[in-house]
Amino acid sequence: MRFFWTLLFFCLSSIMFAQDLEVDWGDLERKQGSLIRILPSDKDEFYALRWTGGSLLGHYKISRHIGKEMVANGKILLYAEKSIASFEGVRVIGDKLIIFLSDKKDGEKILFMQVYNRDIEPEGDAVRLGAFSLEKGGNKGWFDVKVSANKKFLGVVWQIPAKKGTKDRYGFNVYTKDLKLINEGEYPLPFDPELCRIHNHYISNKGDYFLALSEFEITEERAVRRDKSAFKALHIYHIADDGLQDLVIDIENKRLVAMALTSDTSNIFTITGVYGEKEEPGVQGVFYRKIDLVTAKEIGGGMQDFERSFITQNWSQRELSKASRREARGKGEPQLYDYQMREANILEDGTIVGTMEQYFVRVRSTYDSRTGQSTNIYYYYYNDIIAYKINTEGEFDWFKKVPKYQVSMNDGGPFSSFESVVSNGYLHLIFNDNVRNYSENGEFLGVERLQVANYSKRKNVVAIVSMDIESGEQERMNFFDRTAVDVLAIPKKFEVDHQQNRMIIYGIWGRTKEKFGFVKI
Repeated sequence: MRFFWTLLFFCLSSIMFAQDLEVDWGDLERKQGSLIRILPSDKDEFYALRWTGGSLLGHYKISRHIGKEMVANGKILLYAEKSIASFEGVRVIGDKLIIFLSDKKDGEKILFMQVYNRDIEPEGDAVRLGAFSLEKGGNKGWFDVKVSANKKFLGVVWQIPAKKGTKDRYGFNVYTKDLKLINEGEYPLPFDPELCRIHNHYISNKGDYFLALSEFEITEERAVRRDKSAFKALHIYHIADDGLQDLVIDIENKRLVAMALTSDTSNIFTITGVYGEKEEPGVQGVFYRKIDLVTAKEIGGGMQDFERSFITQNWSQRELSKASRREARGKGEPQLYDYQMREANILEDGTIVGTMEQYFVRVRSTYDSRTGQSTNIYYYYYNDIIAYKINTEGEFDWFKKVPKYQVSMNDGGPFSSFESVVSNGYLHLIFNDNVRNYSENGEFLGVERLQVANYSKRKNVVAIVSMDIESGEQERMNFFDRTAVDVLAIPKKFEVDHQQNRMIIYGIWGRTKEKFGFVKI
């Protein structure tokens, strides 16, 4: 009897562990256009940016949703100061829906902000937020809009390509959500255009502006190669009250592969990412650095190589044999390839939880001797996820690999990849999968015969992997399947709404129906 109760407790704990999240689905409704992104508001509502019509005669639309109901729907008007303008993006700041537009006037390229009301109608006139000079007859340069994670600050950034023999320039204006300008500047990039690449512009929760870029070396042949052998250093530029701060991030002569930037409310800036050997194409490990923005000094950091057993985990015998032959020929030890950083979460206690994903594209060409024409077929692969935790002492607690296999052709992989969310001590990973990877009870059958994700009505399921942040232990289950909820999930469109403690999820049924769902976190 004691064994029975122990077994029952274990089973119930396992079910609760994997199914901590539940979806509250709305109704299946007629699509209002192709969804581009979901934009949560401060209130218990959200907006949806869409494209409707053809590629030439189509237009952008916005819909407003309260709970499960769409309450307003309207077209975005591409006008600013009585002139036709170009769409640059949309954000929700506070409870204000803001459309960004650009136009060329009097030798300048100008970025405008147009506020829309809750009925999706323009409110007042467009406001100028930034501008830069154009070369005579040119249209070079671009804008981007960045919003801090707490949505209290708005950053407008721009980059101006260099003329021959000069350097690229970048500029920025940072505003409060009430449009008070608190910081601005325009600077030349510190290196020649061919010797650097911008990774990201970032606005912190205190309104600080950062620019992250990689510096490259010139080879002996005096040609620059932006690849594994040319990377030199990672720079984080911070525009402070006393001038431009250059924070050089030391990753011990390694090659930066990918990274994520984030900051907290204590003026601590964190960079975490993936590195590799300069002369090897793969991924060797994970690093992080913490920087105090007040002193502009590094206050913590670490690097951790992946162990061989972790790298080869879930490899087939064929892959293991191939790696052994390469190693025997002196071509390096087994490595992970094609991984990109997806997200870094800084938890309330200072713990860092990061995720990365294996992503690559392969092209296959076919030649028709009858017509003399070649055709390219593009295959998009979104495979294993790697998650890791860095504890409050700055040590790497664990690395975990989540096996998945997603591939699609000539479409960019719209139903592939995953969404992640941290909730109640767990990291949850959600992605499309194949029903053949699960038992009738929804339990994962293991990696030995992992099937490629399937998007058909009969074989599609959505998987959830719930990972204990403390231990890294994970449970994988069938979250829901397509036929049961009348929807094909699109994880790339999911949006985590931290202010309302929920995740808004989205899926389609055929070409004409759509459905939103809500998951409490």
